Amino acid sequence: PVPVEQEGEQEAETSSEDDKLQDLPPCWGLDIVCGKGTDFNYGPWADRQRECLWKFFLPADYQAMKVSEVAQPGEPRQIQAFELRMNIIADATIDLLFTKNRETNAIHVNVGAGSYLEVNIPMTVGENGYSPTIKGQLLHVDTTSSMQYRTLLEAEMLAFHVIASYPRVWNMPQSWQCEIEVYKATYHFIYAQKNFFTDLIKDWASDSAPDIYSFVPYSWKFKILFHQFEMIWAANQHNWIDCSTKQQENVYLAACGETLNIDFTLPFNEFVPTTCHTRFSLRAEDTDMRLSLPECHPSRYPLLTLAKDYQNIKLPPDMFMSAENQGAPPLKPSKSRWRNITHAEAGWLDCWSVPNFLLIIDYTWHPIYPQKADEQLKQSFSEMEESMLSALRPPEQSSVPRYTSTSNSAAPSRGSTDPSELPPDRLHVEMEMSPDSQILLYGPLLRALISIKENYFGEDDMYTDFEEAVSSPVLSTATSSGLGWIEDSEQKEGSDAHPLDLRPWDITVLINLYKVHGRLPVHCSSEGPEGPSGFLERLCFEMKKGYKETMLQMILSPIHIFISDNYQ
Repeated sequence: PVPVEQEGEQEAETSSEDDKLQDLPPCWGLDIVCGKGTDFNYGPWADRQRECLWKFFLPADYQAMKVSEVAQPGEPRQIQAFELRMNIIADATIDLLFTKNRETNAIHVNVGAGSYLEVNIPMTVGENGYSPTIKGQLLHVDTTSSMQYRTLLEAEMLAFHVIASYPRVWNMPQSWQCEIEVYKATYHFIYAQKNFFTDLIKDWASDSAPDIYSFVPYSWKFKILFHQFEMIWAANQHNWIDCSTKQQENVYLAACGETLNIDFTLPFNEFVPTTCHTRFSLRAEDTDMRLSLPECHPSRYPLLTLAKDYQNIKLPPDMFMSAENQGAPPLKPSKSRWRNITHAEAGWLDCWSVPNFLLIIDYTWHPIYPQKADEQLKQSFSEMEESMLSALRPPEQSSVPRYTSTSNSAAPSRGSTDPSELPPDRLHVEMEMSPDSQILLYGPLLRALISIKENYFGEDDMYTDFEEAVSSPVLSTATSSGLGWIEDSEQKEGSDAHPLDLRPWDITVLINLYKVHGRLPVHCSSEGPEGPSGFLERLCFEMKKGYKETMLQMILSPIHIFISDNYQ
């Protein structure tokens, strides 16, 4: 029971240590220790079973929760929270399983000893409700997928902290916050992973129609921080990728840096909104771009020889500045940075160095709701018809919507609709690089950047494995979500995409570069000239791309090109 408060300083001094411990709330928890051979399997199907068990044993009563009263002296003490602690003392595996078209896909994660998980569930309710927390860390993370290109993520440590906020009224807005910190991470990125993770989200999402009686508004706030990272992009022509595990014949570009902050919020505060909007913010510091050519590439050894012979001396920023800015201090010599795969000994070359990098993405999309896709399609074309007829309707007939009954009945059927006439999803991208970035203009770098543009933002976004035959039946999208290539004949026979899935895009891109120092490497001796160099004060590029047209605009400030007098 709660002890009776003692009166007087003398009685307080005579209280023993045991009496002070009795003032603490009782502990209620579960400690789990996982040893050798531990394997966790989870996924959308298992989560649905968890939800069914939760609703069976703890059904919602849809009543406002009452604030917990503080136990009075003489009453039993209250349990404040339930604590779950799980420690992994040996290497373990985590498999995240999901299905698409009756085929199982998986994300396989290997974690090392010392990983742990802590869950705190409050048992009392305050004025603002209660806030469960989940935190933990995974050591020596090695993640692969069931795609043909299996490599995904390697990290020395991944720490996470999730805080949920439940108000006392069941249908009031909830707030979820997730903070993730990743140390010494290497992430292998290809565009086909977008479809892979989209299939995972679709399998995890509910397939029942939206219900206003059970709708609860909520929002997810994500903060992801990378300490020392490598993001590797495949840059083969036409997105042919060698998916073997050893001696891959792939051209790679890598974005490497000291820190990377990613912030975004996923709002789900409205019931069946027409559009949803989110904003992604990426900030990187001390970022380098590195290039790697495979052993079989004809330009590999000439490129390595050129890089070895060339005097890789960074130009000071005051070399091309105006007279009033000549007092600026020169750049500090670059310090050694962490590398996991992009070692210089393995043939990786530094091509571009950026002190600070900012990328902002505004994304507005039209969500597709389960069991309501055809209704959404019909409504979209009805609204378009109304907007077109409103300009032609005579004023005296504006109050009589005679077209309403015919527009619904005459709405285009699913088979005859043109997705290009639907309102587009909108994507606005802003990229900005801080001043004094330095670039080495190697020839293979330009070809790799063009391949990146086509492989990730162009017509070659679906990859093809070197060893896969063109006629192989496993390449159809009707099977695995991890395979992106599909033959034309199979696409015509098995494609049954809904028109809403083919909604057009409206993309706007804005790129700003400031004070870029560039050099063209040439073979030279230690006493010879350094080769041509240049300085760009500012570059602004803007692109607006729709379904039917693309507009480009570029603004260049004066470009200074310098060539040594002794260069031949």
